[in-house]
This record gives sequence, C-alpha cells and structure tokens, in this order.
Amino acid sequence: MMPLAPEPFRARRPPRVKRGPAVLAALMRGESLDEIAKAQRISRARVENALRDELQRCWAPRADDYARFQIAWLDRIAGKLVAKTMDGDLKAVDRLLRLSDRLDRYRGFTKGTPAVVEDYASIHERLMAKINNALARAPAPAREDA
Repeated sequence: MMPLAPEPFRARRPPRVKRGPAVLAALMRGESLDEIAKAQRISRARVENALRDELQRCWAPRADDYARFQIAWLDRIAGKLVAKTMDGDLKAVDRLLRLSDRLDRYRGFTKGTPAVVEDYASIHERLMAKINNALARAPAPAREDA
C-alpha cells in the first residue's frame, strides 16, 4: 500500500499590524497623510482607512483636545504658507490670513471679544444719556386740540 500524500501546505500571512494608533499619533504630531503613508510604507488610502477605523474605535476628543489637534495641524500649514507668501504668492497671503483667523478662534480670540470689558452700570448710564440727548433734540409732537 502506498503512503498517502501529505496535505498541501498553505503559507499563512503574518498577522495584520494595527496601524491605527501610530497613524493617529503621527497625525497629531502634525504630519500629513502623504508623509505618514511614506513612513509606514502603505498607500494613502490605507492610511485614511486606518485613521478612520482608529477614530471610530476609540477616539472621541474633548473640545480642548480637538482644539490642540487643530492648532498643531494649522500651525504646520501656516509655516508652509509663510514660505509661499515670502515668494510673492498672493493667493497664499489670502489663505494665510484666513488660517490666522481660524487659529485665533481656536486659541480663544474672537472678533466679538472687546479688549476692555466695562461694567453694566457705566454702559447703562451712557446709553440712557444718548437716549435723553436724542429726545431733547427731537421736535415735540404736535398736539391735537380736541
């Protein structure tokens, strides 16, 4: 009797490496998706998928963490835009101004925030004085004699 042939051997793939945490950490350091893909030796699409999976899996940032993340990312972009503005790129100037406005908002500076906050009593007093001056200048209403 002939011995049975051994079953064919299939090579197993090595277990998948979880790239999500490393991709997220690199993104938070301010690296672009293309830079992360090059460092990880994977395509940009795989970086995006790993990032999406990682964010859905475990990361729901608090507002201050999200602001820090955005500030780091926008600061990196601002550095590149400054170089372009120095070369005379007028579109980069506009983008840099918009980006600066966005950074100011993330850092807590807004257009509506006054430099000096006055107390309510002095504001009310000035408002009432303006109203009284306006009423004093207005012509008296005509009386109808009945």
